Amino acid sequence: MAAKQFVQEYEDQRREELIKATYYEVAEKGYSAVTLQDIAKRAGVSKGSTLYYFATKEELFLGALEWMVERVHARIGEAVAAVDDPIEKVKTVIHTIFHSAQESRQFFLAYSDFVSIGTRNKRFHDLNARFYAGCCGTDRMIIEQGIAAGAFRRIDIDDASSMVRALVDGLMLQWFFSSDGTFDDYRRRCERVILDYLTGGTYNNHDIDDWIEQDT
Repeated sequence: MAAKQFVQEYEDQRREELIKATYYEVAEKGYSAVTLQDIAKRAGVSKGSTLYYFATKEELFLGALEWMVERVHARIGEAVAAVDDPIEKVKTVIHTIFHSAQESRQFFLAYSDFVSIGTRNKRFHDLNARFYAGCCGTDRMIIEQGIAAGAFRRIDIDDASSMVRALVDGLMLQWFFSSDGTFDDYRRRCERVILDYLTGGTYNNHDIDDWIEQDT
């Protein structure tokens, strides 16, 4: 029994190493330019080992996308669960998403490729849809709590959760392509516009600056 468990743990570790290698290769080179040999080299295994754990290149890339989705959901879920106040929950979500310039750039590059694949491949499409459903579900929960607590204005929750996600994605996209403003500038802007939207413009921007200074 112990031997079987050891083998299973070893194989799980190898799969995760290959998935992480795929993620970083896609972020650096783009989906179409990455080969199984590139991934195997980065993971420190043979190309044959890659095919042992994943029957096709598509299976490996699906595994990488699923790992990305689960990782983001877990990080946001843990961060949100650690605070009670709805406004602090919003700040925490934005801080988790805008964690660091390097990580955000890697995620954006890899995920944009996977989104592109999802326009033509149903399996990638469904994973992307699950990712957005999870993000919107978290946003919806926070907005419901904020309205109930009187912290947010009364607003259609479906519209609000969709708008919050659009603001996050849009500002991340603007940061990626803009030479005007730092990563932290865009994180502050994201917090400001989302909280202004949810509170109807009554949120004190000074509170955001204080929170950012305490965090850094």
